[in-house]
Amino acid sequence: MDETLPVPPVMGHKSGRPRRGTEAERLDGLIQAATAIFLKEGYGLASIDKIATAAGVSTRTIYERFKNKGDLMAAVITRLVDRDMAVMGGGAKLDRLEPAEALTLVGQIMVGRLADPESGALFRIIAAEAQRFPELTAKMRASGKKRMEDALAAYLRGQVECGSLALTDPASAAVLFLQMITAQVHEYLLFESPQAVASLDRCAHVARVVQLFLYGAAPRPDPSANGRHQP
Repeated sequence: MDETLPVPPVMGHKSGRPRRGTEAERLDGLIQAATAIFLKEGYGLASIDKIATAAGVSTRTIYERFKNKGDLMAAVITRLVDRDMAVMGGGAKLDRLEPAEALTLVGQIMVGRLADPESGALFRIIAAEAQRFPELTAKMRASGKKRMEDALAAYLRGQVECGSLALTDPASAAVLFLQMITAQVHEYLLFESPQAVASLDRCAHVARVVQLFLYGAAPRPDPSANGRHQP
């Protein structure tokens, strides 16, 4: 991990002492502490003990909420995706937008999250550990990637039904669109520096992908209808 990345400070509460506040606040504090430890140690070296110490709780408290370290990492990613979904109103906001506007919104959300230093660092950690911890990839997909795919697929399906788009498989089209949006940023994150991600013209990138996708998804006249009498 890039040593220049600022790592959020961990909490210094005495281990085992319950944190005050509502359950939601305590859970948020735990996830913040887990995020800081994952960013500092990576997934392989992070441990429930270290996270418990940072959060000021006992390991038992963590295991009451999460089965293992993988579930805790999934919770970290879920919190990021929850923010994305909130911007889209859980997907409901997309239904009020024309295809170009909806796809631009989704594209900007995805690129914006990956361009965020904390999110980008978490992506690199997960990518680096995927081979050693294959179960982690499945958890990340369920907690993050698939939720965005499903929301976009539902939108595209609605646009096909109303005739705005021509797609035989909206679910596959949603996956393809998100891959087109994120591929270049993923490459920067894995093989370049954080500065390369920061230098990307996000608006132009999203606009190009949206234009290309919509060109392929635009309804076209049925050539077999040529010469027929039109009522």
